[in-house]
Amino acid sequence: MKTLVVVYSKTGNTLSVAKRIAGKLEADLEVIEDKADRRRILGFLRSGYEALSKKVPPIAEPKHDPGDYELVIIGTPIWAGRMSSPVRAYLLRFRGRFGQVAFFATSAGGGHGKALAEMAEVAAAKPLATVEITSGRVGKGEEAEALRAFLEAVRSQKR
Repeated sequence: MKTLVVVYSKTGNTLSVAKRIAGKLEADLEVIEDKADRRRILGFLRSGYEALSKKVPPIAEPKHDPGDYELVIIGTPIWAGRMSSPVRAYLLRFRGRFGQVAFFATSAGGGHGKALAEMAEVAAAKPLATVEITSGRVGKGEEAEALRAFLEAVRSQKR
């Protein structure tokens, strides 16, 4: 099954998880390029504001068309309990053009469930599977079991 893993990552945690997923599935990787300056405190505040108010920031033109893939796995960091605004922009850009989807989210705390449900709503697609990873587990191998179960669910449900 031709698979694309799409990710936005500000700190590298979400990208680390995306690379592991893409490697396990031999998938192409698309990193969403954000055009907004998110450095320092003003960038942090902008990010939270955009997530809470459901703003859609400009993103660079993606290199891959998700319509060319049977499965698209999309990952986001959690900002203020919601998906990141660059992921929202990507989902809206391609809304209705996804085949099968699966979602993952990383955060320092909670808020995954609401964000993952919101991703499905914005994408207009029901995910095959979702997984939540707390950033304290990323890079320590502790996310391995959650990712294994996620990948197993994706593989068992794909058409």
